[in-house]
Amino acid sequence: MRSRFKPIFRFPPRSSAVLLGVLAGVSLIVGFAVGAVAQQAVEFRHWHGTAAVTRQPEQVLAGSMAEWRSLWSRVGAQPPDHFEPGRMSAVGIFLGQRAGTGYFVNLISTTRRRDRIIVVFEERAPEAVMMAQRAAPPPPPPPRPVASGPAFSSGAPAASFLPPGTVAPGTMAPGSSMALSAAPPTSRPMGPPTSPWAIVLIPRADLPVTVEQRLFR
Repeated sequence: MRSRFKPIFRFPPRSSAVLLGVLAGVSLIVGFAVGAVAQQAVEFRHWHGTAAVTRQPEQVLAGSMAEWRSLWSRVGAQPPDHFEPGRMSAVGIFLGQRAGTGYFVNLISTTRRRDRIIVVFEERAPEAVMMAQRAAPPPPPPPRPVASGPAFSSGAPAASFLPPGTVAPGTMAPGSSMALSAAPPTSRPMGPPTSPWAIVLIPRADLPVTVEQRLFR
């Protein structure tokens, strides 16, 4: 009796392994290509300084000549003749007032991610300030709850009372004086106050711009 079912062709073990390897390599190449398209570096030009007129932290986007001039008015300088309305966009990053020198805006990258341009920056501080932030101790634990009333035991003095003639810690005996504890010294500002800023000029105006700040760790 003949079977009505047709035999199914199967790959030899070695051929199937080779085919799976080829498919894995192709998928890896496609994944790298998609990632490269999803995030592309964008050329930019930037200016930076530490003496902006504005003292408030803000991020301002400019897409017209009037906005470009307003951007530079926050710096207190004449705008350069590099902006082309309709073909370029600009971003102003202002950190606000800082108590000393050594602070500045560090631009990390300007890339295109899908349908927008992402500008990533970080604030750089003096080395002493950055080291102090790294070595900052964790906050102290919350205080433990205390009983609402003193506990007494028969034949013994109350736990919340002291023998006569002794002074409780943190109090002053009659007729005596105690110097107040001085507050811990604060770090002095390193130089006059500054107001760091940076202006980024991007030769594209067809995509929205988003600014991201990378926090210091």
